Amino acid sequence: MHPILEKALKLLSVTCSKSALHPSDEDRIKVTLRVLIKNGVVIAPAAIEQWLIANSWQAKPIKNIISWATAISNGGRVQLKNKTMAPTEKEVWQKLNA
Repeated sequence: MHPILEKALKLLSVTCSKSALHPSDEDRIKVTLRVLIKNGVVIAPAAIEQWLIANSWQAKPIKNIISWATAISNGGRVQLKNKTMAPTEKEVWQKLNA
């Protein structure tokens, strides 16, 4: 797994609920996945799923994250629930490179 992907997953584990995703959690995850892809980081959904399971995420959030990761890695789009409250791609990338 790419080190920046692992760092992103660790950050999401601290900032998001592992049992039931709030809409702001969903947006944070979607933006993070988009930023990773845009910056050339390979996001393998199977590896992400293994990491999430190993780090105590619940089944429903894992299912959603894998769905978004698959869509984004295949060039698809995911819709944010509240664009004005979501972190910007620049903010996410800066955190991942801090």
